[in-house]
Amino acid sequence: MNKLILKIVAISLTVMALLTSCSNEQSLQQFYVDSAEKDGFITTSIPKSIIGVDASKFSPESREAYESIEKVNLIALAAKEDNKNLFLTESAKLDKIFENEKYELLMSHSDDGVKLKMMFDGSQDAIDEIIVYGRSDDMGLGVARILGDDMNVSEIMSMIQEVEIKDINIPGLKSIIGGLGMPVNNMKIETE
Repeated sequence: MNKLILKIVAISLTVMALLTSCSNEQSLQQFYVDSAEKDGFITTSIPKSIIGVDASKFSPESREAYESIEKVNLIALAAKEDNKNLFLTESAKLDKIFENEKYELLMSHSDDGVKLKMMFDGSQDAIDEIIVYGRSDDMGLGVARILGDDMNVSEIMSMIQEVEIKDINIPGLKSIIGGLGMPVNNMKIETE
């Protein structure tokens, strides 16, 4: 009897290993891990407190959304003359990753050569992560993974609408973006 159980466990483990190794699709997590080792990529974790938003000004629903966010993991690749091929290759990889049906599009925006997508992974009432993917031929590419605990789509969207740009720590954001090697000299952020 014990030999039969051991054989079943061994066969199950072998099948699982084969199925796992046959998947050619790269995950976002794997992209982060692989890219952290490549020259030109910058990765960092940002606590939500650095943004400088005063959550006490939010509605109760938006405050709950803000409190559900734990941190933001960011990866970026600045666009430079000497890394155009890398930029194109990595952009194509990210486009392929985000074609996966598990990522649901919340919103997208395109203006002045900057393309942004906001997506989420998980169910609408218990989001695992919110992903913001931005790309510009002039600035580069970046992916922010907003991680939290039982984030809710409607609450997050309400919070985004309530955030006033004048309440955000603009110099702090520019410092983070500049620290990632992205150009901030010509970056305009309207505060009124």
